[in-house]
Amino acid sequence: MNTESLITDLKQKVEELVKRGGDLRKETSRLVSEAATQVHSAKEGLTGVVKAVAEGAVSGARQSVPEESASVLNQVVGGVTDGLVRSAQALKLTLEESSSKGIQFAKEDLAKIGQDFRGLGTNTAEIFTKAASDLGGHAKEQAATLTAHAKQTLQAAWPPLEAALSAAQHDPVKLGREAVGAGASAARQAAGVLFSELGVLIQKAGEKLRH
Repeated sequence: MNTESLITDLKQKVEELVKRGGDLRKETSRLVSEAATQVHSAKEGLTGVVKAVAEGAVSGARQSVPEESASVLNQVVGGVTDGLVRSAQALKLTLEESSSKGIQFAKEDLAKIGQDFRGLGTNTAEIFTKAASDLGGHAKEQAATLTAHAKQTLQAAWPPLEAALSAAQHDPVKLGREAVGAGASAARQAAGVLFSELGVLIQKAGEKLRH
């Protein structure tokens, strides 16, 4: 699936999720964390994911539960925040484990994913403020509270991830050799491998949650 199709598919899935109801926060979190590993080639990256979710939520709420739009948006914002924080934590773990093994990811992957996460709190708040305005009513009234919490949570997740990215960019292969022994061989990964590794880790975490 190309990036454009993935974003369109994500928007449709969120719209259908809102229309049928259920655990919106949990399901939105799952959709966001899964999509986060597949959009590295997109110009807007993770911001594009958040926009797709917001647009899908607005469309679904308008069609099915306009009187409950504030509640719907509250749950979706929570799910987006959960999914992005989960992705940040998984990325941090991936980088730390790889460094300890002397594995170095491609610099372009590290730069791209760092760019995606940096400033995400502000972007997410702005996107959902607009979504709340589009829905109007109680959703618009509660927008400031909803988006402020999302922004604060995502900004709190950035510093530890930034530290892990910085460490990964400063010759983790050398650090890894020292950690596992002088005879360890360096392992420099090709572009795209970081996102594959992140996807595997998030998938495993999802499987554990379902069992």
